[in-house]
Amino acid sequence: MAALLPNALPETVAAEFQADSSSEWSPDQADGRTLFDTPQAEDGTITVVFPHEKFSHWQSQALAYVESAEDGRRYLAQVVSGPYAAPVGLPATTPALVITQVEGSLFTPPYHGWASLAILGELRDGATIVPLQRPRPNSAVRLLSTEETRAALQCDGDLRLGQAVGFDQLPVGLRSTEKAHIPRHTLAVGTTGAGKSTFLAGWIEKLAAAGFCVLLLDVEGEYATIHKPADSARIVPALSALGMTPAGINGTYLLVPTHAQASDPDHPRLRRFCLEFANTSPDIAAEILGGNEAQTDRFLAAYDAAGELLTSLGLVPHAEQHAAKLRDWDDQETGYPDLKLAHVLDMAQAVSAVVGGDEVGDNYLHADGFRGYADRLTEKANITKKKLGHAASWRKTVRLISTLYRTEMFDRTGARAPDGRSIECLSFEKMIAPSRVLIYDLAGLDSPTHRNLAIADVLRGVIDAQDRLYEAAPADQKPKTVVIIEEAHEFVSAERLAQMPAVFGQIQRIARRGRKRWLGLVFATQFPQHLPGELFTLCNNRIMLRLGDEPTLRKLQHSVGGVPGPLWARLKNLPTGQAIVSAQGIEPAMIVALDPGRCQLRMVD
Repeated sequence: MAALLPNALPETVAAEFQADSSSEWSPDQADGRTLFDTPQAEDGTITVVFPHEKFSHWQSQALAYVESAEDGRRYLAQVVSGPYAAPVGLPATTPALVITQVEGSLFTPPYHGWASLAILGELRDGATIVPLQRPRPNSAVRLLSTEETRAALQCDGDLRLGQAVGFDQLPVGLRSTEKAHIPRHTLAVGTTGAGKSTFLAGWIEKLAAAGFCVLLLDVEGEYATIHKPADSARIVPALSALGMTPAGINGTYLLVPTHAQASDPDHPRLRRFCLEFANTSPDIAAEILGGNEAQTDRFLAAYDAAGELLTSLGLVPHAEQHAAKLRDWDDQETGYPDLKLAHVLDMAQAVSAVVGGDEVGDNYLHADGFRGYADRLTEKANITKKKLGHAASWRKTVRLISTLYRTEMFDRTGARAPDGRSIECLSFEKMIAPSRVLIYDLAGLDSPTHRNLAIADVLRGVIDAQDRLYEAAPADQKPKTVVIIEEAHEFVSAERLAQMPAVFGQIQRIARRGRKRWLGLVFATQFPQHLPGELFTLCNNRIMLRLGDEPTLRKLQHSVGGVPGPLWARLKNLPTGQAIVSAQGIEPAMIVALDPGRCQLRMVD
């Protein structure tokens, strides 16, 4: 060894290098030993050292038992930092070591390894409990085998997410038969190109195969072709490397709003749908329309007046049913029974006319509104005018409602779309069925306001239908449903939360009620920084792909628990397709190589 040392190496340092190898620390059957704590030590974390011949045994995320012989306690711990290599008796930055590497000398001094471990719990009587003490110094550390790791983590559920990074054949998944897993709502985040869409495509396939009904709110039309097998030059080789073959998802339906352009016009099960305005809560409609306070007040005034006039005129299909619905009406849940958007628009236009000193002409009223009842409409408008005047505010309110009406999203049952298909109102109880995938293709709606109204209506309809189906089904045949909201930041954002309390209240009600009724929500976004902090508390399952924005990482770190600190530093450098997964049944958090979807996505190169 001395012949390999640089001439300038001090004799005292050379003596360190030339130490007899027999003096190297050689522990017993343990894979490592704990060190003494330093003033920089952190609660719940220990440092373990091991000889260089054990180095290949250690890897990131590995689990280990820590045997604290001095007090007889046994702990379960996980590698959260390292393993690292350190030269024996010298700092790693010693100039002699740096120089030999720079000059290409063939010199490697004796070295050992070290790693930081997070204590997951104390093992007592076959259970893992909260640790109240730390392992003592020089405690033996033994790494778990693959089988022991699988048994300790119990993370290999039938709904496979992927393969744990750093382990040999350790699948990671959730269990489809446990309410604590899937109905726990999920947050999936990742920047563009991180692999979020390909993961979600595969996740949809696995949920459907397990008997879940999946409803996907697709605002970009990316998933319109998932009934076809993947053909991307990037995805097909990745599938082949995993022993998977491209395949489309069976049982998919593409639901397109009224006259909107379909993302896949040739889809074999394309359906045209409209919304019923009477299903939308007035508060939610007012919030999503996005008017100022004065315009919101006038919208709600026109809404109430239109409902009262509708009832007094008897313009309803069934008077007795209308009266019964009216007695049970909860304006926080649904809209005024049998009320159409045209009724509200006609009322707003009538009030705007009388405030401006004009007559209410029957010629501009709508056939599905109050056409033919101009006198009664004028009478009601005059009463409303006394409560709220100001012609300019009414004109702006009319424009907001008119813009929504022109989309023809509402109350178009029985009409024909430009492609000749019949437009039908959604019947959620008929739609929700095991292994069915319903893709709401909202890409043809240019306005986020209109997309958000459609999303709000779907959420309301799904929870109501799930309630009824769940109560009626036998105990062993309860329906299981998952709703995936893509680009969730466009639907509910922190910036708009103060202006959208009713919308967020609806999400909270679904989140609370849904878990007990096998209804889970998945919020997917590439901009988690725009989501309200309250949303993170609703989501117990988190799948976090690569994120490079430092403020976003800090927000997630403060909002998401159960993820060891060193893992956060790796989030911004994760390879495509890998994610930090923190979920019920996957504790502690792990880095997982997610399985890609086998189906075709429209926006994947």
